[in-house]
Amino acid sequence: MKKAIIICSLVLSVLLISPLQGYKILSKEFEEHSTALDYLRTVNRTIDDVLNGKFSLKCSACEVFVEVLQVLVRTNASEEDIVYVITQGCILLHIEDKRVCSYIIEEYRDEFISVAARLLLHPPWLCYAAIGPECGQPIDIFPFWNVTIPPNKPKPVDPVKPPEDFPKLKVVQLSDVHIDLVYKPGSNTDCGEPLCCREGSGKTPNTTAGFWGSTFGQCDIPLYTYKNALQFIAEEIKPDLIFWTGDVPAHDVWKQTRDDQINHIAITNDILQQYFPHTRVYPSLGNHEGSPVDCFPPPGLTSEKLSNDWLNTYLQSAWSKWLPPESLDTVGYAGYYSVQHNSKLRVISLNTQYCDQLNFWLYLNNTDPGGMLQWLVQELSWAEAYGVKVIILGHIPTGASDCFKAFSWNYYKIVDRFESTIVGQFVGHTHKDEIRMFFSDDDGHPTGFQFISPSLTTYSYINPSFRVYTLDGPYPEATYQTLDHVTYLLDLERANKKNETVWEVEYTASKAYNMTWITAKEMYKLYHRLNTDKEFFCSTYGRFYEHSRSGVSCDDDWFKNLMCQFITGRSHDPSICKDLPLHQQLAFAQENKLC
Repeated sequence: MKKAIIICSLVLSVLLISPLQGYKILSKEFEEHSTALDYLRTVNRTIDDVLNGKFSLKCSACEVFVEVLQVLVRTNASEEDIVYVITQGCILLHIEDKRVCSYIIEEYRDEFISVAARLLLHPPWLCYAAIGPECGQPIDIFPFWNVTIPPNKPKPVDPVKPPEDFPKLKVVQLSDVHIDLVYKPGSNTDCGEPLCCREGSGKTPNTTAGFWGSTFGQCDIPLYTYKNALQFIAEEIKPDLIFWTGDVPAHDVWKQTRDDQINHIAITNDILQQYFPHTRVYPSLGNHEGSPVDCFPPPGLTSEKLSNDWLNTYLQSAWSKWLPPESLDTVGYAGYYSVQHNSKLRVISLNTQYCDQLNFWLYLNNTDPGGMLQWLVQELSWAEAYGVKVIILGHIPTGASDCFKAFSWNYYKIVDRFESTIVGQFVGHTHKDEIRMFFSDDDGHPTGFQFISPSLTTYSYINPSFRVYTLDGPYPEATYQTLDHVTYLLDLERANKKNETVWEVEYTASKAYNMTWITAKEMYKLYHRLNTDKEFFCSTYGRFYEHSRSGVSCDDDWFKNLMCQFITGRSHDPSICKDLPLHQQLAFAQENKLC
């Protein structure tokens, strides 16, 4: 009976193309043995894999579906036929509901067909990306590449903590704001789509969206909550700098046009400018700024329909209010830039979508897209030569499992080489409060770390948060190291109940972790303390990770995975957490992946 069900499911996935008469059901393997018997043998092997527990039924159906899709692309099927098959596969595999599948496939059609026409897609990898680790592990299908890094690394010298009365910089990091312009109080928080709490989500009696936002479903924040946060920051924090680390649009990814994305960026930037007319803002691109989301073709595409010039050109203008003209050329070229903040500090903003495994364009060629990492080496070499410290901004953590291995490992080597020059790395993307550490391949000493900021959006089930850092400087001998940081959150349950907002301190790093300041060496000490004292971990890092959300279990798996991520600054490296199998690390990352 079980085998009959599997056969029916696999046949159904093939019969999706029944309206398309005349196409052969062939893949690269099938082309070598194109008889019906050979095809049936392949299906039978797939069935055996399911029965033996190697793959789930959903994964097997997905792989057969991808094989069918490959045939359509290679036999020059019409775009309408290809879109039909992809849409039906999305619905059949329950990736999303019918409405979302129809919209999102239509949105991605140009990018997918353009890439698929030039690339032999690998079914297991594609199913891993679409469904998750239950369908296997990511397969490294690309040749490794290396940027050129100069020799003669200076001997690292531990920075000296400055006296308390020396000048300090107050820096706010805003990340993953995800403004929903059609958020609707009283709407359904559990609508069955990627984004709820909005017009069209319907109503339910038990889980309705609160006025200021909702922690009860997959919901983004209304525009007025964003304004409220900025008002508090302007009146109470009064920052010297703002790091704006990407992801402005909402999560309605199935129906976002280029005009929609530009409208979101324009509205949020204008409001930010209104509250902070005289404050320096250093922005970075997020993966949700693309249209479709995650699609960031590297420079060189001449087709206006496919290239990313529409976004880069717009940002070149939009960011001109904060950046000098000499920094804008690379923004228009590929969405990254370098800016001299003062004579001893440079800020570099990277387009980390060039490491995003969901960026289809990188499957054609992911060798240093836009020449960005080699450019980064040049910028850091200049800074090293002139004694200038560097802060790096980005969106996607380079140690995350959805960052391409070659990009991540090259970036890791760059951080190692220039550890005496890079004094801070600030990213977002995960919506969680996290750390990712970097280590020397020579002797294992810590070379740096990334602050992963909690999100302002509530997506999903979390309170809105932002962070304030205190940096050393400015003065001639300033280290520009992070001295401390304070994380603020808005308790939405209380705010919605009383209809008033109180942005409260969730925690201060120096107090919660008993740290005198926050260097790579001190951060590694914190790791060891957390890793050997689970009670301390559960009351601090484990709780802060979820924006102090109640009801979070602090079990052993949770503990081991978060501690593993803490020291994983390099993606797809099974040597880092040897007591935690890679498939478990990937499953945890997929389960907690939000963007």
